[in-house]
Amino acid sequence: FGPEMRERISSFVAGPVAPANEERRSLERVHERMRGLSVAEQQRVAREGEASERVVLERIYGKSVWEPLLKNPRLTVPEVARIAHMGNLPVPLVELIVANGAWLTSSLVRRALLANPRLKGEAAIRVLRAMPHGELKLVPKQTAYPALIREAARKLLGP
Repeated sequence: FGPEMRERISSFVAGPVAPANEERRSLERVHERMRGLSVAEQQRVAREGEASERVVLERIYGKSVWEPLLKNPRLTVPEVARIAHMGNLPVPLVELIVANGAWLTSSLVRRALLANPRLKGEAAIRVLRAMPHGELKLVPKQTAYPALIREAARKLLGP
């Protein structure tokens, strides 16, 4: 290889050092900015914020921002699944997630909801009915799900 090709290879192997450091600094700035927000500002950022802001906001303030986060139209499926999996998620918020048909089309969200101990009754049936038959057949065998969920899946599958 010539000197030009060696230079290209060594720069490729070294990788982008500066952007990673800049990305870390940017995330630190977002973290600092989110730390001192008033309740009204927390709610506004949760409803309208960018993905990095939403992640930091949820990590800092937890359950106090779950409802406005769930009302953010730009919320991604992995973010919804992370919230849906929280065992201390209030029942009205579990029902809010279940009521959103677009979220129920995601197997990630369905599995998170089924593992949540607060999913009960009609909401559990709705989640189970949203599952493809092949996925539903696996639910009674999954010990990660509560017994009530497994039993409801058995009933839906029939004899």
